[in-house]
Amino acid sequence: GLLTMGSVLKVTTDGFDTSPIRRGAWISKNVVGNTLAPPPANVSSIEPDTSGATTIRQQMALHQENASCATCHRSIDPYGFALEGFDAVGQERTRYRVSRPHGGTFGFQREGHFSLAGEVDSSGQLEGKEFADVRGLKKILLANEKKIAYNFMKQFFEYANGRPPSLAERITL
Repeated sequence: GLLTMGSVLKVTTDGFDTSPIRRGAWISKNVVGNTLAPPPANVSSIEPDTSGATTIRQQMALHQENASCATCHRSIDPYGFALEGFDAVGQERTRYRVSRPHGGTFGFQREGHFSLAGEVDSSGQLEGKEFADVRGLKKILLANEKKIAYNFMKQFFEYANGRPPSLAERITL
């Protein structure tokens, strides 16, 4: 389905680590049609904790103690958390991977140069409804199919015309 397209999952990572913020922002803007403001200049990004000491959810909870961060993250995080069930190349996963030191060489190792870490939690809440994973999120999104269809038409219009639709064109869409 649309929410599991490998290209979307890949473009919203850094090649090894996933980013629920990048993925959530992409889905929120491009699929759902939410308008997202850029992050404030004085707010630093969340750096992944490669030691595995904290989960991405714990790191994001700390980040959201800033009220201006929390406002935007409400319309980003649920989508990103739902996609955490997929790794950086779009394969389904149940556990995170943590990079292992490899001594400066990338000799072949059947198990790769990583160790399995904590369990992936793809659950969340959107519009007061709970979901367990991306399939549950998809059901919530498709319950409002007109909103999703409108956003796809608007995206296609922008692509085809090279500009956003005017107010009159949005009403027609």
